[in-house]
Order: sequence, then C-alpha cells, then structure tokens
Amino acid sequence: MRRALALLLLLPLTACGGSDGDGLADVPKGVTFRVEQARQDLQNRHFQLQVVNKGAKPVTVSAARLTSTRLGKASTYEGPATIPAGATVNLTMSMAPASCPTKESGSGIDATARVTYRVGEGAERTSVVKPKDHYGSVALFMKRDCAESTIASLKVDDELPVEGKGRDSVLKVGMTFTAKDSGGPVRIGPVDGTTLLKPAPGSNIDHELVAGSGTYRTVLEIIPNRCDIHVVAEDRTGATMPLHVASKQSGKAFFFLRFTEPQKKQIFDFVAKHCGFGVEQDPLNAP
Repeated sequence: MRRALALLLLLPLTACGGSDGDGLADVPKGVTFRVEQARQDLQNRHFQLQVVNKGAKPVTVSAARLTSTRLGKASTYEGPATIPAGATVNLTMSMAPASCPTKESGSGIDATARVTYRVGEGAERTSVVKPKDHYGSVALFMKRDCAESTIASLKVDDELPVEGKGRDSVLKVGMTFTAKDSGGPVRIGPVDGTTLLKPAPGSNIDHELVAGSGTYRTVLEIIPNRCDIHVVAEDRTGATMPLHVASKQSGKAFFFLRFTEPQKKQIFDFVAKHCGFGVEQDPLNAP
C-alpha cells in the first residue's frame, strides 16, 4: 500500500516534464531566424531579429530574448507579432554596448535567441536558435562598439561656430577625447565624409591617444559634400560621420561621430547658408 501511494505521488511530477527534458521545441520546418541592422538604424542602437517563414502556417511570436558572450545585457522583444506564411518580419530590439572579441567569442556575434511563439492555432512553444548574421551587419555593429570602447570618452562641443561666408565658410566642430587610464595606444583619425558632409580640405584628425595621458582637444572643420538640395534629405546617415581608430584591441576599425538633435540643427542651418538654399537658384529645380 505504501509503495503504491508513493508511486501515485510521483506520477504528477513525471507528467510535468517536457518531451525533451527541458521544455524546448524544435523549430518548425521552413522557419528560420537571422539578425540584421537596417541602414536607418545606424544612428541608434536598434537591430532586428528577422523571422523568415517559408512554412505553410502563420507564426506568432510573443517574446524573444537574444544573448551573446559579447553583450553584458540581453536584448528583448515583447510581441505579439504575426509572420504570415511566405513572409519575413523584423522584430526590433535594442543592443547593449558590445565588448571586443575574445578567443572564446571570436570576431562574430556569438549570439543565441530564445523565442516563444505558436504555429497557426497551436499551443505556445519555445525554441532556442543560433541566428545567422544577415550581411554581417550586426558583427559590424559590435565592431564599432569595440572601436569606441578603446577611448574613455568623446565630447563634441554643444556650439558649432561658423567661420567665413558663403561657399568659403566652414563649420568648426570642437571635440575632446579622453584617454583610458590603462591599455595600449589608440590612433584616432581620419574622419570620413558622408553624402551630406565631409572634412574641409586640410582639416582632419590624426593623433595617437596614449593611456593615462588625459584629454586631447581638437577642432575639425567640415563643409557640405555637395550643394544639392536633395542631399539634405539624407538625414538618416548624412550627419553620422565615420571616425577611424586603430589599436591592438580593436584592430583597424571605426565608429560613428554622432551629433545631438541641437547639433544637427546647427549643421543643417550651416549647409543651407553655405550652399545658398532659398537664396540661390537650385540648378536641379531650375525652370
């Protein structure tokens, strides 16, 4: 009797376990996951977990969590989002600053995603996947983070004064770099141009920042890349200038020199005045 009672008490505990022992399900046939950072997200810290559904039924994702040995904090998504059969849907997440690669992580993203979803009208399930890095864009995102981490801080002046008039004018961007207290030297510069902006002739950055050396102050003069009214619409990445660095930790890499909204307003005002928009006739819109 006691033995029979003991067996009865054990039965509910046994029934609670998943078929594979951890409650995880295999990914349905035809469904794949990949990560990507879209071009419009280069100015922020967003990226996408893409769900590609080539199966016969819709897939509804209720939650997703992406982790990596290179991230100190998980990236999360809260749904629901339905991916119809034959469709691809982006689940947008924010990424914590990534560390530089190690022997364990390698130079890739080394990421794992835990996704909770249901197929059609089926029961909710959870799968763990290793998403592919579509176009390698998320690895580049992490590489930029690594490059930026080689410098303790970079402060761009709030006020960006203009020197000169008309097509001879330049916008002066004051910057203060602070070196880390330890580690190897970091070569900073040059700054690349964009569709909207470029360094003025004879002006750029080329400096070796030595650990423990404190701050380095410089002024970069920039001008419009070309005076085309349509290029001002390139606000997604036009005011995001690549700043190159080279160090033992990061190798040769770059991160983006970013401007705040008040700074970008000063930049666009400068471009308009430098090029004479609203004063001179735009040749592309000439009658």
